[in-house]
Amino acid sequence: MIPEPHEYLSYLMGVKGITDADLTNLGIKILERHGSSARGLLVPAASLLPYLTLVRAGLSPGFWNEIVGRQEILFVFKLAGGVVREVTLSEATASQIAHLCSSLNGDPIEKTSDVLRYLAGNSLYRESIAAFHASGPRSPLWSS
Repeated sequence: MIPEPHEYLSYLMGVKGITDADLTNLGIKILERHGSSARGLLVPAASLLPYLTLVRAGLSPGFWNEIVGRQEILFVFKLAGGVVREVTLSEATASQIAHLCSSLNGDPIEKTSDVLRYLAGNSLYRESIAAFHASGPRSPLWSS
């Protein structure tokens, strides 16, 4: 799925206490379910800030959540001790994000260093990321 310009995709997992009702009350659409708590979501831009608030509060240490839009990809990492780090993907931050993903997920840095390819491993994001590559967006972030 490719989100509209005013929408984001997010694969929500590693959270405690975020119910379907919490999400749908914000106008967020649940696109798919994986297990008891992992969900693929379509987040309207108008719901992005309240969604980020939910994620920050509910994310378990050692997990992260990414929010994939047409113009930006946001990451919310919750490190040991509950420290939250938020990073927007860019050329300048790609290495930092790759290292955080590697350390939290146990994947080798070689696997996470191409952040877009790493995200495209999730079927929820695959079509959207392929479209970025195919359309040749202006940002050097999307070049490979």
